Formats: sequence, structure tokens, C-alpha cells
Amino acid sequence: MTGRWQMIVALSLCVALFAANWTALDVAQQEISGDLDLTSAAGVWLIYLYPAALLGVLIPVKGRLGVLLLGLGAFGLASAAAAFAANGAMLIGCRAGQGLAAAIVLRAGFELTREHFRGTEWWPALVIPVALAVPALIAGPLLGVVITNFLSFRWTFLINVPLTVVALVLVALFTPRTAPNMQARA
Repeated sequence: MTGRWQMIVALSLCVALFAANWTALDVAQQEISGDLDLTSAAGVWLIYLYPAALLGVLIPVKGRLGVLLLGLGAFGLASAAAAFAANGAMLIGCRAGQGLAAAIVLRAGFELTREHFRGTEWWPALVIPVALAVPALIAGPLLGVVITNFLSFRWTFLINVPLTVVALVLVALFTPRTAPNMQARA
């Protein structure tokens, strides 16, 4: 069963994952710097490259669902590569890849939402994922502390892999394949 509102729930999971990922690494920076011998400048790149790469959300996309699924897959692969990064440069590159992949997913998700919702439904459909991003941004550092203290900073990346698979499945299952007739509703 595919439905527009189920699609919003699936997209909300993506937004929450990206938001928590943004802030979870802040608390792990000291452990990462020690483990990978990062300079303080490299540590700054590690933290701020992800939100800077998210500016890629301004890039227009076509083929919305396919691009969204591709972006999610890329986010999962970049996360897995970051978990096994051998040095700081590789980790920073993976972090940039995560940010760009997240930007692609966010842009494609926005376009899918715009395609499937009009009129009075548009704002609730857009606000739900954004509203879930706020608690995820706040929870990110807490999750980062717990994961880093009990496991390793590498798990802050590795945990993204199964979460990305869940998001991929939900988006693929719940995104309608065709846009509804908007003339009748507008």
C-alpha cells in the first residue's frame, strides 16, 4: 500500500537521520582527533564540512524517487566508509560525501512532496519532516556521547548503515509511483 502520508513518514525518518548525524559527531571529535591524529584545522573540517555540503540541497534534481534512493544508498556507503576510515583525510572526504548525499535526498524529497501535495496539504506535509529534525538535532549529541563512550566513534557512522537500509525500504514501499491528479484538488 502506497500513500502520500506514509511517504511523509518515510521522508521524515530520512530528515531525522541526517539531522542527528549532523550533531552527533561534535562530541566525538576529541576521540576522533586522538585516534586519527587530526590537526585542529582538520577537526574543524570534519565538523563543518557536513552542514556545508548540505547546501547541495539547492541543486535541482530530476527523477525524484530514483535520485532519492540513489542518495540514500550513497549516504549509507559514505557512512560505512567513514566507519572504517584509515586516516583523517579519508574520514573528512566521507563526511563530505555524507553531506552531499543527504542534500540530494532532501532535495528529491522536497520535490516529491511538492509533486504529491498541493493547497492546504502542502504546509503540513512539509512541516512534519522539518519538525522532526529539531528533536533529532538535539538528540544527536546525546547519541554521540552514548555511542562514543560505550563503543567507539566509528559506531556513530556504522549505525547509519542499518538506519539507511530501513529508510530505503520505507521510501521505496511508501512513495506513490505517480502523482495524484492535482487539478481536482487544487
